[in-house]
Amino acid sequence: MPESPATRIATALAAQGVDRIFGVPGGGPNLDLIDAAAELGIRFVLAHAETSAAIMASTYGLTSGRPSAVVVTRGPGAASVVNGAAQATLDRFPLVVITDTVASADADRVAHQRIDQRAMLAPVTKAGMTVSSATEVDGIIDGIVLADTTPRGAVHLDVDASAPSSTLALGEVPRPSVAVRIDDRAEAERLLASSVRPIVIVGMGAVHVADRLRPVLERFGAPVLTTYQAVGIVPTEGALHAGLFTNGAVESEVLNAADLVIAIGLDMVEPIPSPWTLDAPVISLAPNPTTDRYLPIAVELIGDPAMSAGSLLDRASGWSADAAATFREVGRAALRPPSVGTLGPVDVVDTAARLAPADVTATVDAGAHFLAIMPFWPVAEPLRLLISNGLATMGFAVPAAIGAALARPGAPVIAFTGDGGMAMTLGELETIARLGLPITIVVFNDAALTLIELKQRPGAGGSGDGAVRFRPTDIAAQATAAGLDGVVVTSVGELEQTLAAGWDAPRLVDARIDPSTYRHLLRVTRGV
Repeated sequence: MPESPATRIATALAAQGVDRIFGVPGGGPNLDLIDAAAELGIRFVLAHAETSAAIMASTYGLTSGRPSAVVVTRGPGAASVVNGAAQATLDRFPLVVITDTVASADADRVAHQRIDQRAMLAPVTKAGMTVSSATEVDGIIDGIVLADTTPRGAVHLDVDASAPSSTLALGEVPRPSVAVRIDDRAEAERLLASSVRPIVIVGMGAVHVADRLRPVLERFGAPVLTTYQAVGIVPTEGALHAGLFTNGAVESEVLNAADLVIAIGLDMVEPIPSPWTLDAPVISLAPNPTTDRYLPIAVELIGDPAMSAGSLLDRASGWSADAAATFREVGRAALRPPSVGTLGPVDVVDTAARLAPADVTATVDAGAHFLAIMPFWPVAEPLRLLISNGLATMGFAVPAAIGAALARPGAPVIAFTGDGGMAMTLGELETIARLGLPITIVVFNDAALTLIELKQRPGAGGSGDGAVRFRPTDIAAQATAAGLDGVVVTSVGELEQTLAAGWDAPRLVDARIDPSTYRHLLRVTRGV
């Protein structure tokens, strides 16, 4: 008797080192898979929502270095996991999405929950395949490997025992839309030799070679800007870090000083969609060819970014030793809002950064609060500050904190979220309490979608409070009801007292903030 799809998938997962899967199961094939995985030592984590489960799994995979999977049921489960798959694919996190489906043998009879799930998930995944009793384990392994291959992302396995054998169907690979000189080492060397003020932008494509790249950058000595997802490749408080690169306004002084830009591992999904205005030529050192026209790349060297940088950047850049730190502190000084005498978002960040343990991992949700966190939070190594950047989805920070806490057992995690993102993931407070994870959730509670409110214009659609404002909610009480210690704070002193109490148990800090300084942060960061 042939092995079931569940057994074949579990065997493939175990063969690739998967030790934990996440999900919200339905009946039948889902439970069969969970049982088959458990027999091979793969633990299952029950979540409250499919997208949250996917974010837990992809973050666990990214931070542990081992791929993971999310298991959901057909129909509504598959539909609900789409945002989690999109987050993994656009943020370049590894994820295997496993769905059961209406069996092909019954498809002409059963309309209930029958959706073309392969087609539905295709736009947000790297590849998909139908796994049946005829599918070889090696074929499933190929899908797991693809999820963890640069650029990382989601791969979809649709389980249908009665289907014919299926092979991995890759998503459509975009073609370069502009002519770029590929692997022209002589041209790259010419541009570098004629440069007096080169600057470096490091992106997430260099995260997994950070240990080898950092000494190269130290030898080169040019100011380094890092994208949100590459924060920590050079320490944020060190001599090389000149600030963050988003293609916003605050880093313009660094970029305008450059006569050459060297982009290392920069993925074009990372910057905000503002026009590129610099005339300086760009050299890209990337693991994969760039397919977007965001930057006017003059020459691109394809391969291991650390190896390419090591051979190209073989001399000191000529910048003074304090140039990067000066750029960084000028930018931070411009960002820091004037004190208004109340608990502002930067006050929350400063206090948490001062009291957090050195080995903390921080997760950050989408929303106005990230404008206060990203430039001021200290990070000494990559993947210690995690954010959804390519998709920029709300509802990321709390499930990502669960994934990170499980990947780094015993190490503290702090999740920064707004009241909107917290509402989207409220059920996962019980998950944190049930698992007893050392997660501190800090909610920037101003009862509004503040980033959207800041973008409202008089006379434009949605200009009334009803489009962006909520009823004030006691989120601390909700946390207490779910089994966490929930505390309301309204001042820096109260926040200090709360955070000093310890980082080894689940808790939620409901920070009632004054949002008035967000406008200053947005203006300096984005120039709007």
